[in-house]
Amino acid sequence: MTIIVHHLDRSRSHRILWLLEELGVPYEIREYKRDKETMLAPPELKNVHPLGKSPVIENTETGEIVAESGAIVEVIFFRTP
Repeated sequence: MTIIVHHLDRSRSHRILWLLEELGVPYEIREYKRDKETMLAPPELKNVHPLGKSPVIENTETGEIVAESGAIVEVIFFRTP
């Protein structure tokens, strides 16, 4: 399973990156930058999550997309070999 982490600067997605590194789980990262004036997520992230929230992970094998750091931690612990 390959995990793509949709990472927004200044968000809680740093926790997910840290967890994946500590567990040695392979992942890819897609970085997004906030608008400098509004601090909102860019439209590209809204294509992944309708509210532009981060963190979001994507399983490339199943196409499953999971948002919210608590749910992501459960997926990583219980569904990652």
